[in-house]
Amino acid sequence: MTSDGEWYLSDLANGIERSRILSIAADVRKMKAEGKEVAAFTVGDFSPEQFEVPPIFIEELSDAVLANQTNYPPAAGLPELRNKLSDWMKHRYDLDVSSDGIIVGSGARPVLFSSFKLFLEPGDGLAHGVPAWNNHYYVHLNSAVDIPIRGTPESRFLPTAEGIKERISETRVLILNSPLNPTGTCYTRNELAAICDVVLEENSKRKVAGVKPVMLVYDQVYSTMTAKGVSHVHPVQVRPEIFEFTITLDAISKSLTATGLRLGWMAIPPVLAPPVIALIGHMGSWPARPIQFAAAKTYSNPQTLEKYFSDLDMKISERMEVLFSRLDAMKAEGLPVNYIPPEGGIYLSTQFNLFELLDVKTNEEIRKWLLDEAGVAVVPFQAFGLEEDTGWFRISIGAVSVQEIVEAMNRLEEAINQI
Repeated sequence: MTSDGEWYLSDLANGIERSRILSIAADVRKMKAEGKEVAAFTVGDFSPEQFEVPPIFIEELSDAVLANQTNYPPAAGLPELRNKLSDWMKHRYDLDVSSDGIIVGSGARPVLFSSFKLFLEPGDGLAHGVPAWNNHYYVHLNSAVDIPIRGTPESRFLPTAEGIKERISETRVLILNSPLNPTGTCYTRNELAAICDVVLEENSKRKVAGVKPVMLVYDQVYSTMTAKGVSHVHPVQVRPEIFEFTITLDAISKSLTATGLRLGWMAIPPVLAPPVIALIGHMGSWPARPIQFAAAKTYSNPQTLEKYFSDLDMKISERMEVLFSRLDAMKAEGLPVNYIPPEGGIYLSTQFNLFELLDVKTNEEIRKWLLDEAGVAVVPFQAFGLEEDTGWFRISIGAVSVQEIVEAMNRLEEAINQI
């Protein structure tokens, strides 16, 4: 008998791994509490001091609470919210899902988890890009077979159609994320069309053989955040026939910088919706009724939203430009830093190739040095399933000011030059 709880728990529970990102964030909070200068480039959160939720959302939220809208909402979401989100998906992405195909959850995670539960049996293949956010954890939670599709710097760390095709016969669910967390890179129309063609070709074979199809889970929670000259693309926009095999995930957590308000949704062919609604209901993972009222009002005016997203892109770009210019200057000096220009979201893939300079062998040693010596808190790609020590890290700009970035880059350049 063990004393640490293992004896009491299921094998599934004993195998759950804690998020590495949250562990790193705890170290950052501790250092800040001790009064140390640290730039928190870690969690994918938004500082309310830097990025405000749309005022209309806060106003409507307050009004709903004051109007005593505090009882249970319907499991699938308020009808008016589902209608408005359906209209929004058509307006923004040309995805024509009726309100019956919109299911609301308390953030993107419950609808993501429901997506996997909807299709995966134990032992089914869950294919995902590497690096990518949390997919390797969901493999375990669903007793699935892990099918990592490795991205490379040459592919902007996005999984390619060629890589997916090699494993498609083993795959039951393929999840794609664009803009990609942790890299901030986006699929082009041609890249996404090639992947859709792989899925459609495989499903044509499976239909003849009477085998369950490959389902595409498309996570686009950062889709409203794109760099100048970059357009987000949805699978249905490039291959309309992929609709019946596609589940789209979205949320206000990132698009409205409302990470703590917890509202996400799934857009799914309506015929597949009933079991998801039942699962959301059994979990009780619906957003609070006032939050749903506020979201319905906010999404009633696409023009106001588009203006908000445009302003948000400017704030993100302002921070990214500081990073680009300073990292470019360091590269010009011959310092061992590199990055892949992001195309969307709030992340920058950055390489600190400090192995020889520091005489170390692992990303974790570099991460600790960056934190201790430069006050730069970053997340190694190991947290996103890429286990090799290659010097690649994620920088998130959601919780830092422009001035904090400037000061962090000053500390970084000085610390590297002192080695």
